[in-house]
Amino acid sequence: MTLENLEAEVLLLPKDSQAALLARLLERLGQSNEIDREVAVAWAEEAELRDRAMDDRQDHGIAAAQVFQRIRASLQ
Repeated sequence: MTLENLEAEVLLLPKDSQAALLARLLERLGQSNEIDREVAVAWAEEAELRDRAMDDRQDHGIAAAQVFQRIRASLQ
């Protein structure tokens, strides 16, 4: 299975399953000392808060194209 195939499969999962998978992956990465556990937990909590805000329509987010455009502009 390619990474692209795996990503496509994961994106078909319900949001709560995606969040659970992310938490497991972050936990696994944290076990190899690549990611600080506190940082991983903070990122997972922030991701859940943002997901809930978007579900509740409190936040509309930013289009990916706009995000990448800003990043490219900041790198020049």
